[in-house]
Amino acid sequence: MKKTAAILLCVVMCPFVLRAQDYPLLTEHPGGFKLTDWGVYTHYNCGFTKTETTANYQKIIGITDLVRKNPVFTDQKGFECETTVYAKNCPGKNGYAIPSEISFGFCDYFLNKGKVSLYRIEPPSWKMQVNDIYSFTGKSYGSSVSKPTEPTKPGFEFEKWKAVNERLKECFSIPGAREVLGNGIDRYGSELIVVYNPERPQYWLPVSFRELAEDLIAYWRLHPDKLQSEIALQMAEQEYARIPEAERNGWAYNNTYDERTPLLGITPVQGPEPVVRINPAYWNKKLSRAAIQFISFNRLTDTRRYTREKAEKLKLQSNGYNLTRFLEALDITLFAALIEK
Repeated sequence: MKKTAAILLCVVMCPFVLRAQDYPLLTEHPGGFKLTDWGVYTHYNCGFTKTETTANYQKIIGITDLVRKNPVFTDQKGFECETTVYAKNCPGKNGYAIPSEISFGFCDYFLNKGKVSLYRIEPPSWKMQVNDIYSFTGKSYGSSVSKPTEPTKPGFEFEKWKAVNERLKECFSIPGAREVLGNGIDRYGSELIVVYNPERPQYWLPVSFRELAEDLIAYWRLHPDKLQSEIALQMAEQEYARIPEAERNGWAYNNTYDERTPLLGITPVQGPEPVVRINPAYWNKKLSRAAIQFISFNRLTDTRRYTREKAEKLKLQSNGYNLTRFLEALDITLFAALIEK
């Protein structure tokens, strides 16, 4: 049995050993940086003016300049950083400033049969979301609805059903407990970093259990499919009845632990994922829509993991080594200076 296991381990590991031998990383090869606008202002007709888009792109360049203060870009070696700016959806009802995503691709240099090559196909990347509060939302409570051609519910009213669903779509859970790190920086779930202006109103508002539960009940009451409506409505009303009146005015939380409300999917019992909606008052509309008002990105709290992964990737000569170096050295406090007052 031990012999068989050893053979299997060899079969599994041999490709990685051959890869390390045949395609070693070129950690001392000079690197470079390239920024590309992937049609960020043309993918969606959001009504931005040329003046706004020109000013916003200059601010995007300012973000990338700050990212390049990371030590891996000092005497950059071993990789090319191919950075792309992508369009996001239009700001929407509760948005304001121009939203975008910046993707930093870390293309490692390696030796391929004696030739210098780059890992350019879907390289490991790190992303920043700009002016897009929806980028870090968890579970949403709305659905995609369209007007049915043959509703089976007598007297079905599409506009009322749609209006309830629009209210539900504004509600979402946040991905884990919020930690205030100070200086306009929050962290969620030990990984998601949010950078904002702490002098403004909070960027999200809590949602009450009563409000959300009653909208969910209304959604099923107004649903166009008679059978679905009857079954789901009965279950939702029974679940709501299990919640004492005194608890209903509390805040709503995403439900992964309260057996009373599995269909509703929310609970008044405090947990790590409160249900919130974006606060439109957060945006400073005296600023141009070109302004940077909100940023989010991922970076682990336990940076020792990056240190371990960096050593392992170097040992195996594997792709992603330089991205791991970057994340290990990243100073998240730098980005607070980007948020405009």
